[in-house]
Amino acid sequence: MMRNFLKLISVVFLISCSDNEEVQNTEIITDSYFFQKNTFNLNLYNCNKPSEDFDSTYKKTSDLLNFYKFSKITEKDDQIIDCIQTYAQINELTPLKEELILGDIYMELSNCDSKVEEDILLDALAPHLEYLKVNNVQVWTGISKIENNNFYWINIWESESYREQFLAEWINSVDSGKFAKALSSSAVCQNPSTYLFL
Repeated sequence: MMRNFLKLISVVFLISCSDNEEVQNTEIITDSYFFQKNTFNLNLYNCNKPSEDFDSTYKKTSDLLNFYKFSKITEKDDQIIDCIQTYAQINELTPLKEELILGDIYMELSNCDSKVEEDILLDALAPHLEYLKVNNVQVWTGISKIENNNFYWINIWESESYREQFLAEWINSVDSGKFAKALSSSAVCQNPSTYLFL
């Protein structure tokens, strides 16, 4: 009896809250509703001479001249003699590919100058990020926070050969021209430095 009474009250409440006008609202739901995008602290060292006793929590290149670590916890590490340190907070743009940052990685790091505010820059990147997602491109992408109109753009690829194959196809596609045009009005990036970290 009580259950029926509660159902009746619920129905009356719902009817009283509804509007007689037939207005339909559509809400666009993006990936951000489903996937938490992380911010990583990047510590990258480019050293003048090989270092065999570098911190073991860092990944290294085979020549022992370059070392890096992504961390959600560790902030800027200390300076190291004979090494140039790059530190940045990297905002993840492709959270579905986060597994690519766990093993051996092929990193592409570009230093970029922004011509616009960060939200406009992210809008300019949106078609490229959508292309990566739709075509299941095996790359993790992130950009640093913009400081003094500068930012870092990082791509972490499945492998060097995968990157080369993708770029060969990408350069000849219509999408690359559209993206280059859209991005050029928002930012200019230098040729990337590439590293194979083990």
